[in-house]
Amino acid sequence: MYRFFLSKRYVNLFFTMQKEKNIHQLSRKVDMTSAHLSIVTDQLEKEGLIIKNRKGREVSIEITDLGKQFNEILLDFDALANKLKSNKKED
Repeated sequence: MYRFFLSKRYVNLFFTMQKEKNIHQLSRKVDMTSAHLSIVTDQLEKEGLIIKNRKGREVSIEITDLGKQFNEILLDFDALANKLKSNKKED
């Protein structure tokens, strides 16, 4: 799973999952094919960060408590990265 989060694209995906629960709509918002998103979400589910709920052909995503904790870590990291970036501009 960790290889997915080395890229800003996957961090953005995880942030977007907080708001968009429908996997079809999510794939549009993050500009990923359904096949690619399926691979990523399968891995996230395996890691315990999300639960995929299937109802017929519809698939929705639920963020687990562990996923919520992980999101907080990502937000803290993002804030720190932005702070470092702004400090670098001041130099």
